[in-house]
Amino acid sequence: MHKLTIATIGATFLLAIPVMSQAVHAQTSPSTTLSAEQAREENAYALGLQAFLWGYPLRYYSLSTPKGIVAGGTYINDFRRFPELKTAKDRFVVTPNNVTVDAYGTLDLTAEPVVVFVPALTEPRWYLVQIGDSFDEVARNIGGIKGPQPGVYVITGPDFAGAVPGDMTEVRLRTKIGVAAVRILAKGAADLPKAVEAQEGFHLMPLSAYLRDGLAHKPPAERPLMATNDSKAPQDLRFFDELGYAMSQRLPASADSDDTLVASFRQIGLSVGKGFEWHTLDEPTRRGLARAAKAGEQIVDRKWEAAGETANGWKYTFSGGRAGYDPGLRAALIKYELGAQLSDQVLYPNTAVDDKGEGLTGERKYVLRFDAGKLPPVSVFWNMAMYGSDMLFVENEFDRYSIGSTTDGLKPDAHGSLTILIQKDRPADTSNWLPAPSGPFNLTMRLYGPETPVLDGSYRLPAVRRMQ
Repeated sequence: MHKLTIATIGATFLLAIPVMSQAVHAQTSPSTTLSAEQAREENAYALGLQAFLWGYPLRYYSLSTPKGIVAGGTYINDFRRFPELKTAKDRFVVTPNNVTVDAYGTLDLTAEPVVVFVPALTEPRWYLVQIGDSFDEVARNIGGIKGPQPGVYVITGPDFAGAVPGDMTEVRLRTKIGVAAVRILAKGAADLPKAVEAQEGFHLMPLSAYLRDGLAHKPPAERPLMATNDSKAPQDLRFFDELGYAMSQRLPASADSDDTLVASFRQIGLSVGKGFEWHTLDEPTRRGLARAAKAGEQIVDRKWEAAGETANGWKYTFSGGRAGYDPGLRAALIKYELGAQLSDQVLYPNTAVDDKGEGLTGERKYVLRFDAGKLPPVSVFWNMAMYGSDMLFVENEFDRYSIGSTTDGLKPDAHGSLTILIQKDRPADTSNWLPAPSGPFNLTMRLYGPETPVLDGSYRLPAVRRMQ
């Protein structure tokens, strides 16, 4: 595991000062001597704030895994496949995309490593296998901008000390539970059968099953869910109880002694070995932790507001999958951009405003115009999806939920530019039309394989312009 220390992330917690109550601030001003009780409260507040931001992803994944990131649950050590392009009727995941067929799986490395088998496809097709840990950071990408990378990949946990068999490629996670996702390009409904055929070649299974049965392995009919935690902690301490359970399930026991930050949390009743012992804490410590939970949530939101950059109304975040030593940013990413990819693989600029800074609404008509030679510079493809205020696809009779470089029949203008019509009413020519709802909406552009001009800031998407 990464050795996060108080020193490496201490600057983050200066952000918490404004959200402290005036009474507490007065208690801790330089001219005031803290009582022993006040000192315990402030110590708990400081440690609690660190634990809140650092542990936000662990808790989030722990709460979501039993019911799955997608409807019906992800399978444990096996892929649950979704062999259809998503439509407005699919309500299982926010900000869906309908240019790939996907498969998801939960990696439980507690007992043994897990194998991800990546096939050699019979015809060229973009795919990306994303392997991540419970801190929502990408441990390995297979395929994507690197092109085909067939082979047998063995995912090992932090307690694994054995040798990887044969010529398998090891991918080590710092948590005992992780996630795997496979995304495969489907160029519309006509191409869907071939995309699904390609999807069937990707496999996920325990290492022992692969060594015994190979690709002939059949998962058990009964697929158990991850264990859950029925917290009995007081409501204002519930976050830390859920975090303590997540730590006990997802981190190695050795973290209590060899990870400086984790070891410091014993002062507030948190440990891998025992979870959260809230019933042993005195009242000053409980007060400090309750304050930390409230302040922490505000810090996460402020971190998201400050993340990345905004240009022409489009917000870009470049730190998905690798927040590193900024736990506040990592917490913000999992809250607002769960499972985000590394920026050189996929970027997800989003906008909810027009060129005048006003909110997008189906009561108006808009255009997104790319000048000749100014289409998004990507090595793979680009796609723009329409979402309602619930961040789900918008139902429409035209049955179009996104538009992009893989959309059949796009028509460039006379001089080589491309104009996309964004409106509720059906235009005479629907080639470049992206249907909008009657109320508020927002747009997410997905740039697969963004090239250097996007990454270094020399290219930015044009604003969504309101038609007069």
